Amino acid sequence: MNYSRTVLAIDTSHNYSSISIIRSDIIIAEISIFKEEHPSDNIIDLVEQALLKANIDLKDLNCIAVGVGPGNFTGIRVGISFAKGLALALNISCSGVNRFQTLLINKLPTLSIIKIKKDLYYTQFFNNRIPISDPVEENLSGILSKKYSSDTIISGDNSLMISQTLNLVCGKKSSISNATEVGFIALKYPNSYNFPPSPVYVKVPEAKLPTEPPPRILYSNE
Repeated sequence: MNYSRTVLAIDTSHNYSSISIIRSDIIIAEISIFKEEHPSDNIIDLVEQALLKANIDLKDLNCIAVGVGPGNFTGIRVGISFAKGLALALNISCSGVNRFQTLLINKLPTLSIIKIKKDLYYTQFFNNRIPISDPVEENLSGILSKKYSSDTIISGDNSLMISQTLNLVCGKKSSISNATEVGFIALKYPNSYNFPPSPVYVKVPEAKLPTEPPPRILYSNE
């Protein structure tokens, strides 16, 4: 781990909005709130509170890490936009970490699972912390019908039940990520996450951009 770096980590990819400031391997500020709707509304206030709690200024930051989903469409977009804008203003690096990656507990083969609704999940398979499949949407029977190596870890939502059914090891028992996890991953593996963040969507988001033609601009030649 790079012991000279201070990272501001942001995660607004679901109903929990969290901010964390980590210096080396020490959490110097951590704030998390739950909001049923619009989880990213208070992101600026949360960052200001975290900076005050850590007793540092924006100029003391060396990098920014942000959760990129999958999850809440608006929360993901706002969190990434804020992180990239702030990083640009401070001329520091900004990297993205997705929720599947926060479910990895070691280098062993791992199936990361995020439940999206009853009997429906997003899954992605990793080995040596590297994704060896694209994230997909599948139901419980599909997950249980696949063959896994005996050292595979099942990590995320309903992982205890799934791992017991498959006679495999259970990792994390929830897919809910937080800013501290995002920040530690970005600090510990800077070469793997040192790229501009972009949203992770397993399927096309329901929110659509306007399809109407752009407005005509009327002007005078005078």
